[in-house]
Amino acid sequence: MKKSAEEQLKLKLQQAGNKNRLCGVLIEPILAISMRFFRVFSYLKGNVKRFFMLAMTFFLFAVYSSFSFPIFIRGDKEAQGETKDVMSEAPQDIMLAEEVEINLEEIELLDDADVLMEDEQYAETSHGMDIVARYSALDILESNQSYTSLEKPSKEVSGDYEFSEDDWRIVLINKQNSIPDDYEVKLGVINTIKGPMQCDERIINDMLDMFKAAQEEGIVLEVCSPYRDFEYQQMLFNRKIKRYMNKGMSYMEAYKLSNQVVTVPGASEHQLGLALDLVTTDYVDLDQGFADTDAGKWLAANSYRYGFILRYPLGKEYITGIEYEPWHFRYVGVEAATVITQQGITLEEFWEDYL
Repeated sequence: MKKSAEEQLKLKLQQAGNKNRLCGVLIEPILAISMRFFRVFSYLKGNVKRFFMLAMTFFLFAVYSSFSFPIFIRGDKEAQGETKDVMSEAPQDIMLAEEVEINLEEIELLDDADVLMEDEQYAETSHGMDIVARYSALDILESNQSYTSLEKPSKEVSGDYEFSEDDWRIVLINKQNSIPDDYEVKLGVINTIKGPMQCDERIINDMLDMFKAAQEEGIVLEVCSPYRDFEYQQMLFNRKIKRYMNKGMSYMEAYKLSNQVVTVPGASEHQLGLALDLVTTDYVDLDQGFADTDAGKWLAANSYRYGFILRYPLGKEYITGIEYEPWHFRYVGVEAATVITQQGITLEEFWEDYL
């Protein structure tokens, strides 16, 4: 078998070293260097493609840099052997805008009303739903006189009452728990003078009982936001972001604040048909002032008797993730509503303690 150049060189050096002891001492380092050279050469020869790709990578990086950074730009003066000062030729009348730091904690949160009537193009309907219409409880009761009033359980819930995670009434929807893909919304239609109003058909009787009880106390409630579909919730959320951005905020800053007052689409209880935004004939604004009205006080004290809870109470923002909304009421069933209201807890805390 023919020997390689490395083996032939090694053999000759060894033979020379064997003939002369002095030559042997000198040949040993030469032999070591020669063997190292052959190993390096062999490695490079076997990795030609790899080194070629590495060279191309550096080449492309250099080309990219020449287009990306002014320091690599070549001009006519440089071609003549002179260095071109790129920055000196930049327009001198350009001034950077003064950066204004926005303290998000000092920004006043915009209430729901500011996005419901912002643009004329949405003044009447959006995705088939009336935005500005408020459905009067008097009208609703008048149009649904044939409903059957349900017998209400006692104010106290027995200690052996067991709640189930599968109960549709207490499904937990928030920023951490989006609406399940397989959740079935069972919508019912309530006819009114202003047109049909939709909500979960299973809460209608309890809702009408609550409206009737309030009316007997001299309080006329109005529903201004029952069921919402995904597109409608998306429109409201995007509007809120737009309003904050118009105040000079970045998109992420606007998103952060909007997320405190309008639920992210896909995580809104209105999309379940189980939530109602309620006002009264004497106070139609969706803001915290509603809590001081007779209607707001009555709902806070009595809505649980009909299966509804004040969903986003004051002082619980760190749990719900939503600012105090004295107008937002969520149906959870009389049993759960009684426990939640009497213990002063939220639906999140109820799940943690009872499920």
